[in-house]
This record gives sequence, structure tokens and C-alpha cells, in this order.
Amino acid sequence: MSERIKKAGKRYLLEFGGAMTLYVVVLFASIYAAKGIEQGPTLTALALAPIAPVVLACIAFFRFYLNMDERERRIHADAAAFSLVIGIFAALTLGFLHSFGVFKFEWDMLWFGPFLIGLWGAVRCVLRLRD
Repeated sequence: MSERIKKAGKRYLLEFGGAMTLYVVVLFASIYAAKGIEQGPTLTALALAPIAPVVLACIAFFRFYLNMDERERRIHADAAAFSLVIGIFAALTLGFLHSFGVFKFEWDMLWFGPFLIGLWGAVRCVLRLRD
């Protein structure tokens, strides 16, 4: 791996880590601040506030992606494909379990994004070890 890609990777970890730290802070702050607020623009703004750090994380990823070499892009694309298939399988499984009343998971859509991101990271590690 070239020095340029290593430097871009370190910058990505710093930017992505900062965005995720900000996400956790904003998420808990907005949940706490939303207690007792009636429906309206303020509640809508608080509900959508955690999306802003996610946008920062996406920007960090795409900046990193543009600096990747062909091998790294292939690993990321393969990991995304595997994660998508596994994620769809997990969503269908949870959906059927929920529909039949076997399993009740209240925040399933809220946790689906972080689940896919974590799964994608794990699959990337496995694919990188394989090559």
C-alpha cells in the first residue's frame, strides 16, 4: 500500500471517528432534548439532527474512496455486495419474525444502518485477509 493511501486512511479514520463521536453525542442530546416537546418543527429538527454527522461520515468515506487504489476499491465493492445480501437476509428474517409476533424489535430501521456498516467492515477485514 502506498504512502499516499496510508495517509488518506489515517485521515479517514480521524474524520470518520470524529463524525461517529459527534453522532453519538447529537443522538443522545436530541433524545434527551425531545422529551416533553410537542409535535412540530422543533421536534422534527431534533429527530433529524443525528443525520448531520452521518453526512460528515459519508463525505469522509467518499474522500477516502477517491484516494483508493484499484485493489482496495475491489475489496470495498465486494464487501458491500456481501453485506447487502446478508443485510437483506437479516431484514427479511426480522420482518417475518416481527410479523408473526415471534420477535418484537422496536427500533429495527434505526439500527439497520449501523448493522450494515459494521457488517461491511467485518466483511472487508475477511476479504482483505483472504487476498
